[in-house]
Order: sequence, then C-alpha cells, then structure tokens
Amino acid sequence: MASAQARVAVATLNQTVGDWSGNARRIGETFAEANHRGVRLLLLPEMCIPGYSLGDRLLRGGTIERSWDRAQALAEQTGDLVALVGLPIRFENVLFNAMAVLAGGRIAGLVAKENLATGDVEYEHRYFQPWPSGRLVPYEGPDGTHVPLGTQMFQAEGIGRFGIEICEDAWKGIRPGSLFALAGAELIVNPSASWFAIGKHRVRRRMIQQASEEDCCAYLYTSLVGCDATRLVFDGSMFIAVNGRIEGEGPRFVFEREWTLMDRVIDLTELHQTRMEKGSWRDQQQRLARGDFGQVPNVTRLTAVGRCATNDPAPAPRPYWLPPEPEHPDPSLRHLETGALRGRTITEADLNHLELELALALGLRDHLRKSGIDTCCLALSGGRDSAMVAYLVHRMQRYDHPELDDPALRSIMAQRLICAYLATDNSSRATREAARTVAEEIGATFHLGDIQPALDQTLRTVAQMTGVQLSWDEPRHDLTLQNIQARMRGTTIWTIANLHRALLLVTSNKSEAAVGYTTMDGDSSGGLAPLADVPKSLVMLWLDWAARFHGYRGPQAIAVMAASAELRPPDRVQSDEEDLMPFTILDQLMYAFVQLGLDPLEIFRRFWPVFRDHPRYRNDPRPFAADIRKFVRLMCFAQWKRDRQAISFRVTAFDLDPKTGFRFPAVQSPFVEELAELDAHVADLISNANPR
Repeated sequence: MASAQARVAVATLNQTVGDWSGNARRIGETFAEANHRGVRLLLLPEMCIPGYSLGDRLLRGGTIERSWDRAQALAEQTGDLVALVGLPIRFENVLFNAMAVLAGGRIAGLVAKENLATGDVEYEHRYFQPWPSGRLVPYEGPDGTHVPLGTQMFQAEGIGRFGIEICEDAWKGIRPGSLFALAGAELIVNPSASWFAIGKHRVRRRMIQQASEEDCCAYLYTSLVGCDATRLVFDGSMFIAVNGRIEGEGPRFVFEREWTLMDRVIDLTELHQTRMEKGSWRDQQQRLARGDFGQVPNVTRLTAVGRCATNDPAPAPRPYWLPPEPEHPDPSLRHLETGALRGRTITEADLNHLELELALALGLRDHLRKSGIDTCCLALSGGRDSAMVAYLVHRMQRYDHPELDDPALRSIMAQRLICAYLATDNSSRATREAARTVAEEIGATFHLGDIQPALDQTLRTVAQMTGVQLSWDEPRHDLTLQNIQARMRGTTIWTIANLHRALLLVTSNKSEAAVGYTTMDGDSSGGLAPLADVPKSLVMLWLDWAARFHGYRGPQAIAVMAASAELRPPDRVQSDEEDLMPFTILDQLMYAFVQLGLDPLEIFRRFWPVFRDHPRYRNDPRPFAADIRKFVRLMCFAQWKRDRQAISFRVTAFDLDPKTGFRFPAVQSPFVEELAELDAHVADLISNANPR
C-alpha cells in the first residue's frame, strides 16, 4: 500500500472577549504560519473568534453577526489550508456553539456542539441549544451565504477524512468522534475551551490517548490559553495523538506569545492497517452499516485546498519490543526549564504546585493587562495568605519577563507591587519582620504604618455616639473590636491603592470563604482575590514548596508562627485554627459538604475513620461531630459574604464563587434536622461505647 502522510497542526490563542480585530489578527497570524510550514489542516480553539467567556454578550445580535463576518473574512486568508475556527451561530431562533470549516476562501461547512458543558462552573445551557446527533440542514448565514450545518464529516486531498467533536463532546461515554471514525474518518479533531484545574491536564492526556487508540485514529486537541474575561483560566493544552501515542504536546501557560502553533506529520497508512487488522473494528463497522448506531454521517468534500500531500516523512514508530521511555512529568512545561525557571528541573513532586502557580500567575497577568492596569497593591500582614499573593505577583512578572536579570526584575516589582504592613498594638514583631522579608526579597515597595492612633480615635468616636466604651473584658465586644481593626486596615490599604492607581488584591483563601472567617469591608476589600479558590491547606503546602523550589526566604520566617489574624491583644492568644478547627480537617469537611454533597451524618460516617486518631479527637466522636456542626452552620451563615466576594480564578475541582460555582441560598434553615440526625447517631455510639 502506498504511504499517505498529512501535515496537521493545532494552535492555542490568548483571546479577549469582544476583541474582534485583535482576535481575528491572532487567528490570521496562525494561518500565515501554518501555510509557511506546509500545514494542510489547522485546528483552532472553540469560540476563538469572539472569545469563550461571553456571558450575556451571547444574547446580543451584534455578537452573532460580527462573529460571522470575521469568519468570512478569515476564510479569504486560508490559502492552502483547511482551517477550523469557533463561533456562535443562530439557527431556528436559538444559539449553537459551532465550528466553521474554512477552505478554498469560503466557509465550507458548520458543525455544532452536541453535548453542552453545564453544571459546576459551566452553564452553556443558559445560552446554547445542543445539536441533535445525525441532523444535517442547509444554513443561511447573516449575509445570505448558504452552507451545510450539522452532523457531517469532511474530506480533502492531502488530509483524508476528518470529523469534529467540540470540547464536552469528548468527555462523554458516547462520543460523536467514535461514529465518525467507524464511518471512515482518519482524523478526529477537538477544539476546546477547557478551563484549568490542578491535575486536569493529565486527565486530558489520558483521555486523548485512549480515544486515539480506541478509534484507531489521529486525534487533534487544542484549547484556549489565558484569562479571556474573568475567573476561568485556560492553560492552553495541545495534543496530537496517533493510535494511542502522544506524537506532540504543546507548551502550556505561555506568557510571552499570544498564540502557539504545533504541527506534525501523521501516517494515515498506519491507521488504515490497524483498522483492517482489528476484528472488533470490522464488527462495529458492520453494525454501523446495519444502522445500529444511527445514520452514517454525510461527507462534505473540500476542494481547492492546495497540494495533495506532504513529502515529509512520518515519525518513525518506536520498536514494539522496547519498553516505553520514562515519561517526563509534564512535557508541556519543558519550555519553562530553560526560560523563566532559569535551569531548574521540574520533577513529578513539583508538578501540582507549579501548575497552581502558573495558572494563578497567568490569570493575574491577563486580568491586569486586559483591564489596562499596571500596578497591584497588597496588605502584607506577615501571614501565609498575603505572602503567597505577593510571591504570585513576583512569579507573574518573572514569567512575563523571562529575559530580565534579577536587578531588572526587582526594578519592575518596585513599580508594580505596593505593599503595606498596617500595625496595631496587637501586631507582633515577628509578623512585621516576616512581611518586610517577603517584600524585600521580591523587590516590592514596602510601607510600614501604625494605624493604632486612627483606631483609638474611632473607638472614642463610637463611645461618644453610643455611650458604650468597647472593652476586651466584655465578651460581647470581642468580635466588634476585631472587626474595627480589620476595617481600618481595609480603609487604609484602599487609600494607598487609590493613591497609586493600583488594583487592590484580596488575600482571603477558600477555607476562610467557606466559613466566613473574614471581615467584610476589611480583609475582604479589593477587586481581585487570587487565592479565593485555594484552600488554606494548599496555601501552606505551596509556601513550603516555593521555599524549596524558588529559594524564597519568607516562608521560613512565617512557618514558625501559628496562623493568626492578630486582632486580639497579645495576652489573649489568637489562632485561626483555635477559632475554627485545624485547616486539614476544615478543608476535608468543605470538600465533603460542597463537592460530594454529603449531609452531616454521611460526612461523619465517611470521615470519622480518617480522623478518629487525630490528636484533636483521640477516638472521641463528640468533638468531631461538633466540628461538623460548626462547619455546616458557618457554611450556611457565610453565604452572604461569598455573594460579595471579589473576582477570583477557578483552579480546583470545585469553587465557592456563587457566580460560577457553589450556588447556595443566602437565607435558609442551617440543616437543623440533618444535624439532629448526626447528634442522635453520635449519642448512640457513645451509649454503646463502640465508636466506629
């Protein structure tokens, strides 16, 4: 059989919602580069023309019309390419998430998404209609152009036959791509806008390897990169897989370029041979012919696509008798080892922490750049959360400027990050020096302030107005006296931020948001909360890792101190974990309650075997039940605070942001009956003297 090769490419783009000219320019630049390399098929991400995170901009007619106009203009730039670009379309008075196939200077066809991403952070059903599998109709664009829309494959010389499944389509058990492969498609392409979460990239890699092996196909995958509007961060995953092998994996978290293109030559002959050899493949093809899987998709033939085939050799397969090579922990991050990481080697142990750092740094960079903001401001308390935020700003600048030496980077940091330590009589020398250490080692501008005189004046004013002299000796005044300090700090740091025309960064973490351990208009003040989806347990682990990996000194000074807001007098020792519970426990309860959706009794049953030997409980179930009760009540009562939290980035498997994640009633019965069930169960355990 004669060998048949095809040069294909995927590209990732850092797009901005509604940046029509900029988005089109970046797409056009990938077209030019692909043509320069002799690429025949180029895959770009889902919704790349208008940007993915459009929200209610999707409901505007102008969004649909401009997207179509840009697609038509881009079609004229394809040259010898078949190029796939994403856009929304309106058909039968509803919206569809579609990919346009551009070839020969025109839009040759449209494929719409069949499985919408809805639930959790995604809500595509709010806007889009899922396309019914098997339907193919004529579509008239806003300018009167007619193209086929729906379930179809495409074929062109030099490419072979390919089918399209869009993002969520690939995450379902019954995938459109499998039907296309059985119907003769050698290539399955997946344009995505897949948001980042720690470890998700590895899930994608396994999924794509498996799909390419099961379907005996070449599988092309790409996604967006950056933060195209708010909250969601895209890491820019790109893969080209053939028959179960990852032949190409592109770099992620690219700061220095607006787009990245990866191309490979694939051997279609290998795919044909594999399909002929597999009896199960032949059996399923026979079932397809019988109609067991529905209608065989139509094939739209593309013409005038340039030369027929590439003369480049396909990559040589690895000899089957050799064991697999040891896999680098993440090939997509190799470019950082010789760039911003200055020669450091990334190991498997580094991966999760580095991914978290990269996602937050990229989201922060894009939020600032695309909002036209140059400077950040931060209340640096000497604690863990504010230190992590400061270090993330430093990492952001390092990734954005890998070419700079350390003195030059420090000069930028002095202009771009303004920090302030805002002391009261309750502040300790240890936190002040820790804050100074963090600021000095990254080169941030550091202000040291004493707000006690302003605080004293506020207390005198309150006493004059109400006749109440607030005192730490009165238990009822405790929370009020703490909140006054936090709000005074909030007012002061807001003023400093305004003075520098800076974006004020919130330092609150996810654990605090869960239980409302924050003062509204105090430490919650700010316009962006980088750690709002980072639990406290992970903050502590990341700081420990950053001290080893990056050589930061500040975490060592902070680690010797118990986490504390320092809002009570020194003789009334305050600890965050004494106020709440150990964060390792709190974060597990948050996961069980929010992500697993467990009621209090089920949380107890599942996690008591895990925590029964913890020093806090010592095999006594009553304090653990008390912690569950405390967590559930605080979680319910704190929703109004979460409704007011600043913009944040989604980086874990679930978040508490009510705009994108956990939508919880602000007014509700706080699981009274469910907690009574827990109490009864624990009482029964105690009475039987047999705690499980």
